Amino acid sequence: MNDLVPVVDFTQAVKDATGQLGKRSGRIYQNDAQRFAEWIQGQGLTVRDLTRSHLIAYRSHLDATYAKATAARMLSIARRILNEQVIAGHIAANPAKEVKGFSLDNESPHISLSKQEAKDLLDAIDTSTPGGNRDYALISLLLRTGIRRSECVALNIGDFTQEQGHTIATVRHGKGDKRRKVKIPVDVFRSIGEYLETRTITSQDEPLFVGIGSRWQGQRITDKFIERTVGTYGRKIGIELTPHDLRASFIT
Repeated sequence: MNDLVPVVDFTQAVKDATGQLGKRSGRIYQNDAQRFAEWIQGQGLTVRDLTRSHLIAYRSHLDATYAKATAARMLSIARRILNEQVIAGHIAANPAKEVKGFSLDNESPHISLSKQEAKDLLDAIDTSTPGGNRDYALISLLLRTGIRRSECVALNIGDFTQEQGHTIATVRHGKGDKRRKVKIPVDVFRSIGEYLETRTITSQDEPLFVGIGSRWQGQRITDKFIERTVGTYGRKIGIELTPHDLRASFIT
């Protein structure tokens, strides 16, 4: 990327940024950083030339070229990349700091992620820690099955069975307090298994998802925990997400 923007090594900026977020985020940052660098080159600029006005123009370019959610992510990544340049001493201040982000409030009540955005969301989770393994399994389950967060919270380890060659989860506290069965994709069940390998399990009646490394370690997670977790990883890819957005994505 130095051929595009010789004044700044964007590759190092990507490494510095993703080093704080998780190993699997590099591809997202690299792709969006590449688009940003190409735009800078197309304007006949270097990174040191950038002003707030240039970043407002870049924002307009994103708005005209991409879906709102994607544009929001790309602007967020550009802001983070430029912040790394400030830290490295390449530029004095971040010209994107005061540039307005994208509001998704005026769009449909719930966001529906594209397949690429769903992949980016999962890629943003660092699975090298027990907490990351749990979060990856949690978000995969919500995204790939469309179950509600209250149903996810209520799941126990023993709620998973095999029926006719398929893994089935019995949701015991669904809407209307009814039981229903949900087919679990193979890769989702595999991620759940990898997460459970990090735990010491004494009973099949234990909650599936529990707190890790906190004062409520081992206790069942809450609806609020899922809301915070989904929101945290959504912001890493520049999208304000709620658990219901994952359900909407599955339905779509």
